[in-house]
Amino acid sequence: MANKNILTYNAIVTEVEQMYYAPVVVSPVTGLPLTSFYCFLAHADNWVDDTNPDQPTETEAYLKSVYKNIFVAKQITTNDISPVIQRNDWTANTVYDYYSDTADMFATDVNGVLVKTFYVRNRYDQVFKCLWNNNGGVSSYEPMFQPGTYGTNNIYQNADGYKWKYIYTIDAGRKTKFMDSSWMPVPVINTTFDPNATTAGAGDIEVINVVNGGHGYDPVNAAITITITGDGVGASANVVTSNGSIIDVLVSFPGTDYSYANVSITSALGSNASIVAPISPIGGHGYDAVTELGCSRVMITCQFTGSENGHIPTSNLIYHQVGLLVNPLALSTYPNLANASIYKTSTDFIVASGFGSYISDEKIYQGTSLSSATFSATVLNFDSSNNIICLINTTGTLSFNAPVFGNTSGTARTLLNINSPDLILFSGKINYIENRSGIQRSSDGIEQFKYVIQF
Repeated sequence: MANKNILTYNAIVTEVEQMYYAPVVVSPVTGLPLTSFYCFLAHADNWVDDTNPDQPTETEAYLKSVYKNIFVAKQITTNDISPVIQRNDWTANTVYDYYSDTADMFATDVNGVLVKTFYVRNRYDQVFKCLWNNNGGVSSYEPMFQPGTYGTNNIYQNADGYKWKYIYTIDAGRKTKFMDSSWMPVPVINTTFDPNATTAGAGDIEVINVVNGGHGYDPVNAAITITITGDGVGASANVVTSNGSIIDVLVSFPGTDYSYANVSITSALGSNASIVAPISPIGGHGYDAVTELGCSRVMITCQFTGSENGHIPTSNLIYHQVGLLVNPLALSTYPNLANASIYKTSTDFIVASGFGSYISDEKIYQGTSLSSATFSATVLNFDSSNNIICLINTTGTLSFNAPVFGNTSGTARTLLNINSPDLILFSGKINYIENRSGIQRSSDGIEQFKYVIQF
């Protein structure tokens, strides 16, 4: 006997909300982190073609090379994460799809784009859900939330016959941080999903749509009755007619606890009218935007500003990799997880004064030559004022009071001391790697990275 199953969209929403609420989880007993999430920058070697970076791979050798080249890791918090949905800006003379409780509203094409465009963002960053498209007509009036523009049940409706339900407004701060040309943020409002928290309960009827207006209806001489039958209670509606046809049905009371409903029109005069009554999602339209708009992605942002209080060099530094690191360890918190807001992960050599300067990207070594070195590393940056070499990709055993040679510059300085990073190399799991064209750091520069993760 065959079995058939489906992983519902709600499973995806659960992952989205878990990511949003729990980038850093702290034990209520010990107060120590149980999970910790970081954005890292890494200084990989230059690509052969900087406009076309190499493709990252998942071989053990490649992952280890990324670990060795990380030079800073900054913690991701809830404020750096937002659920995002496909950005659909309202455009005049466009046919939009309308919500139906019997249709899969979240189906996507081979490119991951929604097949049904059933919600829009207007020029004021207000998001509306289309509840009716006037039998496939074009939308000519931009929906907007302002006094006096709403009909029953707060439905925006204009002469084009579209019915729009206001869902939420994108906050200005979240817009700056989480909106781009493809994505827009959606708020997580309900931490516990309780259908009894709203009058809609299992679902209500906020619109009844006219599929065919029929003919011969005369409300003056023959009453027109809308009958709603289903497993809920309380919904009622009245018709609007023009020239013998039913042109609209206005819902007086949306009712509560509907999972299905049938609507019918009865009148002693008139015939052939047909109407449909889509049932809202659980809780009603707008109760849980993340779920009802089919959110399957989160955007993670991280911003690096200048030197980040001395954690990152700002001169002569070009880097090529960014990524996400989960649950790294630190010497200062071991065996518990790292929990600082930012870690400098490079190694600093303090060397004696002398002539010459080490240059970025060159190999330094101790020993008779680079090929037979007892210790080698890559120069991330050289602070000539303080005689500090900032290093990554370290290999071998170093020797104090011995010269450190620059393989390209020819510089030789005596190693006096070392500052090792607090974050433990190779700890944590690299969850994401992005190879990029070279990014030049500067003292007044700001780099903001946005990652969109799909579940």
